[in-house]
Amino acid sequence: MKMFLKNRMWREHWQVIAGSLVIIVALFGWFFLQAATSTRSVHFIQLSEPADVHRVFRSGEPWLVLCSRPDAILPEVFEKATKRLEGKIHVGVVDCHDKLPSGKSVFKKFLLRDDIVPTIFTIANGGKPKQVIPLHSSRPPPSRPALAAQTLVQVQKSLHEVQSTKQLDDKCLKASTACVLIHRAGKQKFDEYQKQWLQALMHEHRLVKFVWMDASILKLSVDSLFKKPITDSSHHRLVLFKKATNRGASSQWTAKAYTSYFDQLPVQAFLNEYATAPVPSESFRTLTKQVTVTRRAKKVQPAPPSRTPQQVAELERLRRERMEEESKEHFPQGVDEDGSDAHPTADDNDEEEEEVLDLDEL
Repeated sequence: MKMFLKNRMWREHWQVIAGSLVIIVALFGWFFLQAATSTRSVHFIQLSEPADVHRVFRSGEPWLVLCSRPDAILPEVFEKATKRLEGKIHVGVVDCHDKLPSGKSVFKKFLLRDDIVPTIFTIANGGKPKQVIPLHSSRPPPSRPALAAQTLVQVQKSLHEVQSTKQLDDKCLKASTACVLIHRAGKQKFDEYQKQWLQALMHEHRLVKFVWMDASILKLSVDSLFKKPITDSSHHRLVLFKKATNRGASSQWTAKAYTSYFDQLPVQAFLNEYATAPVPSESFRTLTKQVTVTRRAKKVQPAPPSRTPQQVAELERLRRERMEEESKEHFPQGVDEDGSDAHPTADDNDEEEEEVLDLDEL
């Protein structure tokens, strides 16, 4: 090294040295940014802060939460899942022994099992927390999805089908949040493009319930909102149910129909305007009766008209005339004069006798 500096050999290799220094500085910067980003991607949830409680447990946002103290070391399985889920869902750490505003701890409030370590749960779409079992890297390849994949499945929002009034109440009108009912045309199922943008809209409006029904066989008691009856050529339509609170009165369900073009942008504009905003009384119809789902009456083919006695007699006369004409056409067209076919010769008899087998010779 001394010889290298003394003989000023560094002048010949200054570009290599400068490049190496730049690479070293860049690596240090990258490690620093990774550490800073990893720290920022994990939220430390304080149950004493109403804003944290509302965002995690009431906003409908998708969360993956670890029950642990903020100063504890993150488990490896949770840390790996955090990197995979970055930008897709929120990740947080909360002390589940702390008490919620109700006075109960997270363990007791949501019946989480503290014997499963680490204790991890997901929460999304306005539902209750769902505990997940982490898959440790020391085990052999698991037969079930990894923690990150399992988390994405649990926070995914589903489009439920309703076929009765009870299912409509349980999956749509039971909660106080808004609900979108897709009135699907019978012969037009959802294509792949429609499924994709419907899933995107459901994730955009996580607190809104989404259900669908087959309008070709089921009838909604508020079908008059559409103004036009459903036909085979009709496109899919929507009904938005939402509760409105009047002054001095209990909340009532209101409904608004969407009959425009069934595509992502117009449906998205409709939901952005009416699903989350306060209900304007002039835009929604107040429902005074329970919304019901019934089966449509089957279309009965009309019976053929009955015939009069005169028509029956005329048809019988025509049938007999047709039979007489057909019988006249069936007569021999020629006669075999030599009669060779009718009277076989002796040669024919000999040939027939030659074909007979003697069973005694067998």
